[in-house]
Amino acid sequence: MRSDSENTFNVFNNPIDEIEEIVNSYELDFLRNTLNELILSYKGLWNNYEVSFNWDQYNGILQVNNNLNILVPAKLIKKIRIMISMINEKIVLGYFGFSIKTKSIYFRHNISLRGMNNFSAEQVEDCIDRIICDCDKYFPAFQIFLHKKNNPEFAIKSALLETLGEA
Repeated sequence: MRSDSENTFNVFNNPIDEIEEIVNSYELDFLRNTLNELILSYKGLWNNYEVSFNWDQYNGILQVNNNLNILVPAKLIKKIRIMISMINEKIVLGYFGFSIKTKSIYFRHNISLRGMNNFSAEQVEDCIDRIICDCDKYFPAFQIFLHKKNNPEFAIKSALLETLGEA
């Protein structure tokens, strides 16, 4: 349902400004490409990530993307899509996807900010933490799938194996 935007006055600061302040306070590497885009460079456990934040002011949506830079051979595309579906069933926020254009895996999370007048520091921190956590958690599964055994269930179970005790 769409509100009557002619009669609605919504003052919302650009969330990219707030994200920039927060990542700057943590002294993280980032690049502000445009007024509505910021790219955060972040070293994860398994990969260096470039998390991009894109503000769509017209729709009130903040789109957060992270390309995992994992290229998938054409012969494995069908199976990787099955694997991504299996993983997405376990994800709380956001989702993994496969780009036909770049033949690679990405993570995306869209946040609707309509009706809000700010984007809190806690929301920004949680968003970044959640994306990095999920990408780090499933990155090994994608690697096992592509380089060891092209079986989605095996790759996910192997990567999520929890150890008991201490060494």
